[in-house]
Amino acid sequence: MKTARFWTRARVDAVGRNGKQFRVAARGWSDDSIEAAQQCALEIARKVADFVGSGKKSGERYPYGVRPLPEPVVQEFRSADGQLNALVTRNQYGALVLNAPRLMFVDIDEPEGQAQGGGLGGLLGSLFGKPKPAAPQSDPVLDSIGAVVSARSLSARAYKTAAGHRLIITNAPFAPDDAQTEALLKEFGCDPLYIRLCRSQESFRARLTPKPWRCDMMNPPAEFPIDVPQLQDRYNRWLVDYDMRSSAYATCRYLTTFGGDSVADGFAPLIEYHDVQSKATSGLKLA
Repeated sequence: MKTARFWTRARVDAVGRNGKQFRVAARGWSDDSIEAAQQCALEIARKVADFVGSGKKSGERYPYGVRPLPEPVVQEFRSADGQLNALVTRNQYGALVLNAPRLMFVDIDEPEGQAQGGGLGGLLGSLFGKPKPAAPQSDPVLDSIGAVVSARSLSARAYKTAAGHRLIITNAPFAPDDAQTEALLKEFGCDPLYIRLCRSQESFRARLTPKPWRCDMMNPPAEFPIDVPQLQDRYNRWLVDYDMRSSAYATCRYLTTFGGDSVADGFAPLIEYHDVQSKATSGLKLA
């Protein structure tokens, strides 16, 4: 997984070709120490300052996924032998995210244009006679999921989210940056942006708590890492409000299990944690 325990910011003052002064701020990271993160931030800020000061119009940037996501680590899960099984981080808009290098989460967007209601036949029936009882409608997404799970001999837990569906493959580990993994995600109809993020960050991700705007909240007042005490105080107050408001919502709702209840070694605590934190069986409104 591309994560970092230490994050900070650095600022560099420079002079452009026109003689005007300007300041560059950059984030730096390290898994070793805050000092190493500071050095990283300084190096990036100096490179950006040199580039801007040169007056060039374009230049090299960090490719998508080269740097870890700037998210603080909230909790980690390790096996008995010390192997890292998962990390919980807080993303840029304040939600908790479960990051797992082997436990596959699948993010499936809701198909557009799904039929609603009973159509013309149901309307005429209600006008000119007793309405016929509505036939149970199958969920095409779940039908598709079940077909893929069966064909691949998998076990999977399916959930409803505010914008679609989530799937957890429980019986086998997968590598996020493997070509066969990407093919399987596409077969499930997974969100292309999610596939790209998993590949570049070398982990599968599942949001555990609601998006703030779905709880009638604004985004956090500052971006991580925060190095101004006043901003940190404002962020802390925002976080208290977010925790209170988001507690009234679930992030996903458990629907069903496909292919049996087989769970690979080390996955059970992560699945349990996911279900508890996302309130998957609470019956609360999705957000």
